[in-house]
Amino acid sequence: MPRNRQQIPRDERAGEVLAAATDLFLKQGYAGTTIADISSATGVARANVYWYFPSKDDVFAAVMDRMLTREVRQLEHELQGLDPLSVLVRGLAEMRTFRGLHQAMHERIPHSRAVREAHDRFLDWIRHLVEAAVDRQGERPDREMVADAAVALFEGTNALEPAPRPAHEMIRWLLTTVLEPQSSGANRD
Repeated sequence: MPRNRQQIPRDERAGEVLAAATDLFLKQGYAGTTIADISSATGVARANVYWYFPSKDDVFAAVMDRMLTREVRQLEHELQGLDPLSVLVRGLAEMRTFRGLHQAMHERIPHSRAVREAHDRFLDWIRHLVEAAVDRQGERPDREMVADAAVALFEGTNALEPAPRPAHEMIRWLLTTVLEPQSSGANRD
């Protein structure tokens, strides 16, 4: 016998809301998706969406966190044993489908703490992998400076329309250039 909506656990129903919102945000963008759209796609009353998430921004932040978590887990599983730079470059290349949503995050950051925190968690993932790549080197450059440069490059590339080049290609170039052995870099002057 199928369960009625009242018998569905809160976390399961919230997951259904996020699944529907993810599809809508990917198809229609943040601005083109309303809470009414999400409630209709989920089959719950609009007021009930607000019971799970206080605002559209909270739904959006949860969607972005969920997508990042899934992508990172999948990458960790698929790319076990690869160096951090390869994992980062592959991850950023695969996440290009979310570029429009990442840009929408920038529009919402000034208005939503939840979106800012989700955005910061994404940038922390980039920083973590860049710092891990730097740590693998013998003589290390300033790891935080390299991580900040990679994040700035990523953010700047994604702000431009059209992007001059994919961010993952530019970050690979930056890190391989910065992390190449000091002896070969010193001879280039």
